[in-house]
Amino acid sequence: MGHPMRGATAITGLGITPMGRIFGKSANELAADAVREAIEDSGLRKDEIDGLLINPGITGTTGGGIGLGLQNYLGLNNLRLLNHMNAAGSTAAQMVQYASLAIAAGMANHVVCVFADNPLTEGKSSGSSYGGASRMPSRPQGVGGLYQHAGFFGPNTYALACSRHMELYGTTHDQLGAIAVAERAWAVKNPAPKCASR
Repeated sequence: MGHPMRGATAITGLGITPMGRIFGKSANELAADAVREAIEDSGLRKDEIDGLLINPGITGTTGGGIGLGLQNYLGLNNLRLLNHMNAAGSTAAQMVQYASLAIAAGMANHVVCVFADNPLTEGKSSGSSYGGASRMPSRPQGVGGLYQHAGFFGPNTYALACSRHMELYGTTHDQLGAIAVAERAWAVKNPAPKCASR
């Protein structure tokens, strides 16, 4: 017997904007383009969307991200579910999980999950645009410093989760490597432009 959530929900539409050095569009404009494409791809109408999950990405330090105001920018007036989620690199997967659980629980019928940012500035390197974290104080103060002090910061957190999964389930490095290879194989099949620049 399968899991009770199997087949309970589905991803019905996808919208992706060009990626690369994009100038002249705000994060809200990029998000709106992606949402419009996703709704069109799903065959739904905008007024049928009753859930919105927003991933601000890494832009908490760089600026140029999206927030709860995206609901108004998109003109989504029938929302029953609205959340701003940030779980670092696992946010996208957690948003899909959250949306599925919300739909299964009757909290929403059609949930849009969106990420967009645009911290790049023409004439500046991407490193300087995304380097906001390096401008933060080198010694985090108070409770915020406890995580780094204990080594729970950045890639270490993924390594800890990976080690735990391997210990519990016997997962091997080759199995994890196969996931990374498969993801890249699927990514190169994306028909969207590989890079856009001006």
